[in-house]
Amino acid sequence: MFIATASITTALAVIAPILTIIQSGAQAMRIRSTGADGVSLATWMLTIFVTQTWLCYGFVFHVPAEIWANVPALVVAIVVALLAAQSQAKLAVGVAAYFGLSALTFVAVWSGSTVAHHWTLSLTAVFSSVVIYLPQLALVVRPRNLTGVSAVSWFVACLTAFSWLVYGLLIHQIAVALPSFVMLPAAVVILIQVLRHRLVNDSVHGATAPTFE
Repeated sequence: MFIATASITTALAVIAPILTIIQSGAQAMRIRSTGADGVSLATWMLTIFVTQTWLCYGFVFHVPAEIWANVPALVVAIVVALLAAQSQAKLAVGVAAYFGLSALTFVAVWSGSTVAHHWTLSLTAVFSSVVIYLPQLALVVRPRNLTGVSAVSWFVACLTAFSWLVYGLLIHQIAVALPSFVMLPAAVVILIQVLRHRLVNDSVHGATAPTFE
């Protein structure tokens, strides 16, 4: 039993980070091919902040998967945010938001770098992860053009949230698992809404509107 659990934990330490990277990569490709209509720039700016924060969390709390996962994930998230900002003519806003969120990351890491104040870094990482999908969720629940939102990205987001949930529980890091209790249902709703938009689009445009990409 112990060996099986250890094997699952080891596998998730690899799978969860890879899914995180694939999620961002799929969205970047969708924006390049169709534009960023319906994509929440706020969600992707928060993704950058969350990725930076969890990277630092990995160093402070010795969670290897959070370290090696979030280095490439940060790069890809920045690419997605940049593409979305350019497509939506909000590049200046995006750059300003990036530097502002980077400053917040520095403050969170600095304040949580001592043992007595580790909780501040944990709280920042968890809370920011809990709200990360909410801006995109707010966009998809209202009728709008969601052409730029990648269904593949949000399908992978569901798998990613589930993987981090299980991984966090297995390594007894509740801070790693807790955000997925909100992220997973939010990602499921976003995926359903994007697929519904694709199906309606297909009924109007036929084969010119791919359903799942």
